[in-house]
Amino acid sequence: MRNAIILLLIAASVLSLSCASTLGGFKEPTKENTMLVVGHILLEDDYYTDEINTYTKNIEVAVIGKTSAGKELGLWTKTDENGYFAVADVPMGEYALKGIRTIIGRSNAITVTNRLRLSTDPYRVESSEKPITFNAQYYPLEPVGRIQSLQHNLFKLDQMSGQTSQANTNMVFTIKDYKTVTGEVMNAGPVEDYFMEKYPDSAWKPFLENSRETLRFKR
Repeated sequence: MRNAIILLLIAASVLSLSCASTLGGFKEPTKENTMLVVGHILLEDDYYTDEINTYTKNIEVAVIGKTSAGKELGLWTKTDENGYFAVADVPMGEYALKGIRTIIGRSNAITVTNRLRLSTDPYRVESSEKPITFNAQYYPLEPVGRIQSLQHNLFKLDQMSGQTSQANTNMVFTIKDYKTVTGEVMNAGPVEDYFMEKYPDSAWKPFLENSRETLRFKR
């Protein structure tokens, strides 16, 4: 028991937000020229450790931004109980998902990152001690107005992930009849819908609605 507690304390230290330049979360806009970045994480452990499980809550999310002025920003936030995350009131620009950090299994601290240099760059499972470097050349998603939707990001780690260091990932606009490793069938609409329902009186709501409809039309 003592060893397990020590391992968890070490893991918690490893997963501290020491690299953060901004700690995110949903909040109301304070200016007329800022953005809201939103997204969703589902992490599946398909015997990457010695068990199968799914994770959504309190996953640390690293977001990289490039402002309209050309400045790079490293942003940290955490997922809520349903796996959704937000970074609010950030400068106008482009934003991308750089990586995630969390603990899976009994005490496995994992970091999954993407170089974001090319569209073909894979997400890779890194050493938990390795800090996330906030740089990028490739931003896969265009913002819509004041909203940058990073959409649903499905991560699956299995035994092969441990051997190759490459994580299986999929980014989708909606989730339809997706069966997780634990047998649960998931359905979810656009990420914007979640935040509009959770914060119906928010000043961000019309911008979220415009983003959802624009992206839906593009598809």
